[in-house]
Amino acid sequence: MGEAAGDLSPRGVVADLRNELDRLVAGLDQEPAIKAFKDGSADKALYVDFLVQTRHYVALTAPCLEAAGRRLKELGEHPELAELFFQKADEEAGHDILVDDDLRALGLDPEATLAAHPPGEWITAYNSWITAATNGRHPAAFLGSAYILEGLAVERAGKVAKALVATSSIPKIADAVTFLDLHAEADIGHVDDLERILAGLEDATECDAIVMTAAATRGAYLGMLDEVARTRSTAH
Repeated sequence: MGEAAGDLSPRGVVADLRNELDRLVAGLDQEPAIKAFKDGSADKALYVDFLVQTRHYVALTAPCLEAAGRRLKELGEHPELAELFFQKADEEAGHDILVDDDLRALGLDPEATLAAHPPGEWITAYNSWITAATNGRHPAAFLGSAYILEGLAVERAGKVAKALVATSSIPKIADAVTFLDLHAEADIGHVDDLERILAGLEDATECDAIVMTAAATRGAYLGMLDEVARTRSTAH
């Protein structure tokens, strides 16, 4: 799902994560699905596929945050981080419903749409990775995924939402970008908070697990976009 991290030092973990985020943003801008969202050529089916795959991984965010917090407590490690995970689990709870709202705005029944479109290979792989990581020896690995996804929201979610509204001919698209819009605004402070937390971690093995999870998240997200675009191209 992504390359293993290279030689890491605890002080370098933030720089390594920034590099992973930069690589994801650069790759994202080359993805056919994202280009279609920006230039107005995306049809409703492509956007729905994107929303559905997004919904399938976002639904795991709060449960994984809670699991990571519990696991840290079991290990007797990072009590403040454990409490932060519990707090963020509360903040993230219900964010999957934002995707449901976008699907409804497009005239679809969320439950039926999700049932008809199960997780693809990349989101299935990501969900397995992040579940194992948060229940493993280094549950702080979830910070790598959080950094990548929240950083991506800050860098591109708002821009993609604006482009969709400005260029797309998809009916009622202006009412169907709730998830992208709200995450673009909400995650700005989250990235700064994560960097402060990450800078205080001192275990090199733990830092390695965090960066590996970030790389896995980057690979899965780009793979998901490839999969969505490929599914649409073969459907026509």
